[in-house]
Amino acid sequence: MAKNPFLRRSSRLRAFTLIEILTMVVVIGIAAALVVPHLGTRSDQYVAAAARIVMADLIYAQNQAITTQTPTYVQFNTNTGTYSLLSGPPVAPIPYMTNPITLNNYTQTFGSQGSNGLTHTSLTSASFDGQTVLAFDELGTPLTYNSGTNTTTTMVNGSIVLTSGSFSLTISIEAYTGALSAQ
Repeated sequence: MAKNPFLRRSSRLRAFTLIEILTMVVVIGIAAALVVPHLGTRSDQYVAAAARIVMADLIYAQNQAITTQTPTYVQFNTNTGTYSLLSGPPVAPIPYMTNPITLNNYTQTFGSQGSNGLTHTSLTSASFDGQTVLAFDELGTPLTYNSGTNTTTTMVNGSIVLTSGSFSLTISIEAYTGALSAQ
């Protein structure tokens, strides 16, 4: 009977040599050295998270205007890197809305003083037909507030620009509907 070469066991066991193991360790080390520095600088992730927070707050303000049937205001300040949700026009005393989670004034701060994912992001610009205060009427329609005349008009063009590192993101607010998009 002929012996089948496929059924024959080798008396010699196969294993990796020291050179093969060292080569793999070097390759993995080089790959890690290239990838790890990029994990800590995810500016696009920071700005996307901040955009989600801003958009959620704008939707909250719009919903508050609809449910309470009174206008709500969102005042942006690029100099201080903040925005606040207000239950009335931004005149003294400022009528801050209460944040339902913290029970403090509903103000968000960008940069080193920020929280909730806003620490690595800055508020670059906020413009609603040239104004920095956005309002929502009782139907949820976005309005611009002119502090000089203390009047609101229907918003035509609104955008907010957020920046983190070299990456920036623009939140656009649609006229009449208040639909939000980030690009």
